[in-house]
Amino acid sequence: MTQLSKILITLLVKLIITLFLLFPSFAEAQKKSTSINIKNNGKTTISIRNGFGNNFSLEYRGDIELADDDSDIIAISKGGFMEIKRTAFGSRRRIFMEPDDSGKLIKRYFVGGTQRSFDDEGKKWLSEILLEVVRTTTLGAEKRVNRMYKKGGYYPVLKEVDAISSNHVKSRYLKLLLDKRLDERGLIGALKRVAAIDSDHHKAEILKYNARVFLTSDAVTNSYIQTSEGIDSDYHKASVLKRAIENRAISDTQMKSLLGIVEDIDSDHHKASVLGTMLRGRDLNPENTKLLIATAKTINSDHHKASVLKKALVGNDASPSSYNALLSSIEDMSSDHHIASVMGTILRENLDEESLSLLLSQVGQNMSSDMHQSNILKKVAQGQQLKGTLEMYLTTLEEVNSDHHKAEVFKVLARSSFDDKELISILRAAESINSDHHLADVLMVYSNDVKHRSDAVIDAYYESSEAISSDSHLSRVLRALR
Repeated sequence: MTQLSKILITLLVKLIITLFLLFPSFAEAQKKSTSINIKNNGKTTISIRNGFGNNFSLEYRGDIELADDDSDIIAISKGGFMEIKRTAFGSRRRIFMEPDDSGKLIKRYFVGGTQRSFDDEGKKWLSEILLEVVRTTTLGAEKRVNRMYKKGGYYPVLKEVDAISSNHVKSRYLKLLLDKRLDERGLIGALKRVAAIDSDHHKAEILKYNARVFLTSDAVTNSYIQTSEGIDSDYHKASVLKRAIENRAISDTQMKSLLGIVEDIDSDHHKASVLGTMLRGRDLNPENTKLLIATAKTINSDHHKASVLKKALVGNDASPSSYNALLSSIEDMSSDHHIASVMGTILRENLDEESLSLLLSQVGQNMSSDMHQSNILKKVAQGQQLKGTLEMYLTTLEEVNSDHHKAEVFKVLARSSFDDKELISILRAAESINSDHHLADVLMVYSNDVKHRSDAVIDAYYESSEAISSDSHLSRVLRALR
């Protein structure tokens, strides 16, 4: 070798090393890739790239039977064949196998373009390449799993999964194993292998496959939940959680753990989808209802948050603390429409004084639309007991800017029964109406009731009428009391 050749080789080696250091993604891309093509005639072609100058391809048709130690092909169904080609740093080898008329396998072994006898060298090469084939593809996967499980249970299968690098192949072996009878340790061992898979798609597919087996005990279920937490994709994480939630065997305690995972989902759509599945699939106890509502608070979208919160109140045993949690969760909602839709749902229930006070506070502080404010206040007047909260109700009503909407609320309020002290408070609050027309209309609605009340109530009526500057409207109000 000349000095110039040595220099060129040295420079080439340095260049390759530099490429690996400066472009790790390029080097990573060279590690491994797999392409699979299945034709209509039943022929399957698999091409494997294992890195620089180390590739092989596999083509076969029919049923292929492996030796028990995976070192040889012992049978191929009639009309089938198998061909393996490998190129490693310029060295090309291949083997072609097919059955003769009697079913005996014929094996033709080639090095480069020259056929050689299938002696010890050929057998050694086939045994080496077959182990790589079965660990890189799903060829013979079902029979291999059955054979390993029959001999040693789940442990040999799990150890084989550890030796497999392909996510797709790992997934296939684990799914086949999950069809077997596994004890708690076996299931937890399988979940550990699932957690080690770096593909969210394959990880999720295994967790969803035969998911009921992961809910057989608290220990396995907890491991299942922890493995689900390791999924980065919101879509795949949500799909796993929904599959688990749909299983009625899951306990309230486990449901609580699942809710903790939901908080890690960034997508409002997927988070709301999981919570919606939870609400459709089972009745929640008060604690989990409250926890679900708190989880919904982490949803940024008013639309998705409102959808979940409204569903949380339907068909579940909600407690006063649940109502308070729900009302607190809408504090940061900006859409009056969605705030009103949630409040309208909660007002179908009979709220205690604390919950009703919190709702009224939300109406005054978080809603700016006169229409939505007045609609909620009318619903409160129609369906809730205002004992103990009337003063807050009236304070909230006074914050409605539109005289028209404010007057409509006072008219609805007049349909309820109040004692003299409460009625006096209502009449005085009506003075916040600036329009003579609307104030007159409101006072006239109360006039029939006021006639039969104490002098104090009648005096309050006259005092409120003094806020009317129009003679015609004032005359209407005074005549109504005669």
